[in-house]
Amino acid sequence: MERLSKRLLSFGFTKEEARVYIFLLGMGPCPARVISRRFDANRMKTYRTLKALEEKGLVQRIMGRPIRFVAASLGETLRQHIDELKSTLSDLEKSEAEILDELEKLSKGEQPMLEEPRFRFFQGRQQIYEQLIQMSQRSMNEINIVTTGNDLNRLALMGIDDRLRAMARVGRRVRLLTQVDGPEFVDVKYYADFAEVRHIALPAAIRFIIIDETETLTTVAMNDSMSMTTQDDTGLWTNAQGYVTSIKVFFDALWSLAPEATTILEAMRTGQPPPEISVIRTRGEFKDIFERMIDQSTSTMEIMIERIGDLPAMVRRIQEAHAKGIQIRIVTQIESEGLAEIHELAKFTHVVPKTTSTDLFLAVIDGREALLHIPTWEATGQSVWSNIGAYVETMNRLFLDYWGRGEPAEVALSRLESQRDLTEALDLLKSSLVEYGWAVESPGQITGVSGVGYEFNLVARKGSPEMTFGIDLLIEEKSFEHIIRMGARMMDLKPARILIASTNPFETGEVEIAKLYGVELVLESDLMKIAEKIEKKLKYRKK
Repeated sequence: MERLSKRLLSFGFTKEEARVYIFLLGMGPCPARVISRRFDANRMKTYRTLKALEEKGLVQRIMGRPIRFVAASLGETLRQHIDELKSTLSDLEKSEAEILDELEKLSKGEQPMLEEPRFRFFQGRQQIYEQLIQMSQRSMNEINIVTTGNDLNRLALMGIDDRLRAMARVGRRVRLLTQVDGPEFVDVKYYADFAEVRHIALPAAIRFIIIDETETLTTVAMNDSMSMTTQDDTGLWTNAQGYVTSIKVFFDALWSLAPEATTILEAMRTGQPPPEISVIRTRGEFKDIFERMIDQSTSTMEIMIERIGDLPAMVRRIQEAHAKGIQIRIVTQIESEGLAEIHELAKFTHVVPKTTSTDLFLAVIDGREALLHIPTWEATGQSVWSNIGAYVETMNRLFLDYWGRGEPAEVALSRLESQRDLTEALDLLKSSLVEYGWAVESPGQITGVSGVGYEFNLVARKGSPEMTFGIDLLIEEKSFEHIIRMGARMMDLKPARILIASTNPFETGEVEIAKLYGVELVLESDLMKIAEKIEKKLKYRKK
């Protein structure tokens, strides 16, 4: 049994489902109580397992007294699982064929370009700089350059900086994107006299220049030494409109995200991080940035997330931040599935449940940087990080708005646990009564003489109207108000009977009012005992 149970796990069974299923295969039809005794499990857990197997079509129930459960064919179950996998594979193969077909149609529909584009390769630094001089002479509107700091120095040696200055003097726009290496990088200040200069982190020695959106020179390989005669500098020039437009769009995107170079220099001088904004395009990068923010936090962490299980950092990591004295606040959806994680977080953080519907992720760290992700951006794979003051302040206000609407986590957790206990107690009571021939609805409704329907947590019927019971289990509702409300309905509901159960003691006045109205009260220390007591009340009730 143990070996077969382990193999069934790969077919979607849980450990408990596999054990119960194999037991039923060997034993044939069995009532729930026999299965409970076999595995030394309480009946509620056994009923939950049987219910899950029923919903998967792996177990069927045989009506009778008591109800018995029988396993479906194992071969049929395994074949169904395999067929589903084959169907998924078939759909993928079909999609592949459709995509290739559409691409072929698209390529056939392309229109020939009106003007034949030209491409030229330039080998050696001298050739490339001569081509740059010619390109600058043809400029009528603007010149956009991405290059290294060393290349800016070489451009000055070749006199190209004077040409750029002359262009700016007659109204041409000159924009430079380069990596600012430190306060000693004085060339930035020199070029800033006549050009707009912004900072970009360059992963390698690269260069590309766009002139008036009509031509571009792109570095294929570049030796970034100060040698003016090296042949290890290769460039591709073209006036192909599609290529030039793509490079220009790319440049504009980089430019819009890049901070002013002078700002970077000032930040380096003062030791403060420069203000910037970054678009994050991969899940891995998003996770790395969030974990870096947690690790570098020094005072506060404010996080809003749909579910705790979605946190891109381990609970342990947040706990380590708390151990350093960091104040942590979390707004999240509190659901029964994540109660254990919420309980763990509540030991060392302040948690409040979300009261409005939103699935965005937000983290504000130390009031100095913020990370935002909206799931609807998944198509473009983007999140946004920034330490720009206005952005961080806006994100902080957004967090505080959600925080202010929440209630203490302890209240929400208590309510969820009570609701879970109520559901389990009702399931146990329902299953037990069904075994003894009662027709049970949970929740249920009883229609009064007036034709009005009244809702109850559970309604049990057996035969005559006198054997109809409306049952309410009280969790947080006050007993007195509920007894008064049920009592007012008694005349319309007769001959049906009403039971009100609670784990909190009824006051003397409540007991007397209940007797006056004919409402039966059930009191026990916990909901499981209440379920057992009601079960006995109804089980031995005579018609």
